[in-house]
Amino acid sequence: MKKTIERLNWDELLDLYGRISKALDACETRQAAAKARSMAAAISKGAGSGTKRVSYFNPANRAVSWNGRGRCPNWFKVAMAQGRTPEELASL
Repeated sequence: MKKTIERLNWDELLDLYGRISKALDACETRQAAAKARSMAAAISKGAGSGTKRVSYFNPANRAVSWNGRGRCPNWFKVAMAQGRTPEELASL
């Protein structure tokens, strides 16, 4: 037969309180660790810095670049058609 919380004696309530406190502490620790991991991942990816890492440069004008996200620019398509590799454009 299960006891309800209202029927527990003082010692049983203290034991239950201790187990609940430990469980809450463990949960808080797990949540803090998960938050720290996600923040570390965001920092390592460059998120939050406000700047995006540029990957490819236009061979005709180095001031024009593309980070590899979104629509592929025409100059990149032309360079690929001319036989250049993405690695070449990244190292310009």
